[in-house]
Amino acid sequence: MKLFKINIDKNRIILHTIFWFVWVVSFTIIQSVGNNINEWFMWLMYYVITLPIFIIHTYLIAYWLLPKLFFTRRYWLFIAGIFLLLILFSVIELIISNELVFKVFGSNSAFPPGYLNLKNIIISGIGNHYIILVFFAIKAGRSWYSVQNKKDELLQTKMETDLEIYHYQLQPKLVLTLIEELEILSDKSPEKAPDMIVKTSNFLNHFLFEGKEDLLPLTTEVKLIEEFLSIHEYALEGRLTSNFVVNGMLQSFVVPPLLLIPYINCAIKLAYQCNNSFESTVIIKAEKKYLLFTFTFWSEKEFQLFDNENIEVTKKRLKHNYPGKHRLIENIDDNFREVSLEIFY
Repeated sequence: MKLFKINIDKNRIILHTIFWFVWVVSFTIIQSVGNNINEWFMWLMYYVITLPIFIIHTYLIAYWLLPKLFFTRRYWLFIAGIFLLLILFSVIELIISNELVFKVFGSNSAFPPGYLNLKNIIISGIGNHYIILVFFAIKAGRSWYSVQNKKDELLQTKMETDLEIYHYQLQPKLVLTLIEELEILSDKSPEKAPDMIVKTSNFLNHFLFEGKEDLLPLTTEVKLIEEFLSIHEYALEGRLTSNFVVNGMLQSFVVPPLLLIPYINCAIKLAYQCNNSFESTVIIKAEKKYLLFTFTFWSEKEFQLFDNENIEVTKKRLKHNYPGKHRLIENIDDNFREVSLEIFY
């Protein structure tokens, strides 16, 4: 025997049940407030007994008429369908409510003879359509909220994918840059190449292993930056003066890896391509619930740096890891560039 499983959205069933329960209770109260207990019971019976009529009427329009006609742009057929359903269910509701509810509670409550005329049917049907409007309003609001959530989820997924791609591209790019700079140094100063190879190897041992993590201890990040700067300061001899300042208790912080190194790398590549002298300053300051990363690059002569990609990606990284708790500031002049990252915990 084959077993067939039906996928039922339990949350939707619960929400619809709550909606109709609230409708029965609220309109019973509205119709009965200020009256005796008999009136309360009569209206409760009315809404309970006629509830299937309203449910079928509403769901026929919401889940059959709308998809079949309105969403396929057959508007005149949709209007005709609405009118026919209005007449049909208005007649059913009038008959059932009169025969099974109002007559039971006395002749004074029952409709007068001839109540099934076109005027009463249309008035009653239009009056009963408020529940459909309420249902559509709630359904539309819920659909809008669901679409917004899906949109936000897709944007979040896209951001995470972009950051992951950037993360995995960053290491090969930096490694390639170091190799290219090592080749330049080997041509200009071959006697310095062995020491440069050792320094580069030590850095890469940490960089390739530690840089894969989603978050690094701040102490490790500081060590990577310090080693990276020492490589280039050694390679460029007197053409690069490097200042490195660290303040505060670093042990209690973790950060996304390689926040400053892409900026430092982009700036120092310029030093290998020209004969200018440069001065770089890195400041890392750790206070209670506050981190500051600053990288400054300066020269007596004018220079230009184009680093929009790193700026944009860093904005995304900070937004992803510290939403609403960060600030990125960039100052640029003809011979000066400063990038400052602030993180608030």
